[in-house]
Amino acid sequence: MTRYSIDPEQHELIATWGTGEGDLATRITALPADTNTAAPMRLARALTHRSEAALRTYTHPAGATAAS
Repeated sequence: MTRYSIDPEQHELIATWGTGEGDLATRITALPADTNTAAPMRLARALTHRSEAALRTYTHPAGATAAS
C-alpha cells in the first residue's frame, strides 16, 4: 500500500511502499518553498487514507460473504 509523506527540508511530496525487504520511496511533486507544512501534511494524510480505502476494496470485495 502506498503511504504519502512530505519532506519539509526538500519541499517534496513523497510516496513510499513497503517491500518486505525495506521501503522504496519516490518524489511525487515539488512543493513551493514558501509552503506552510500544514496543508501538504493534510494532503499526505488524505492520499494515504485513499490508498488504504482502495486496498480495502481488493482485500474485502463488496460481494464477498463470510464463510459459515
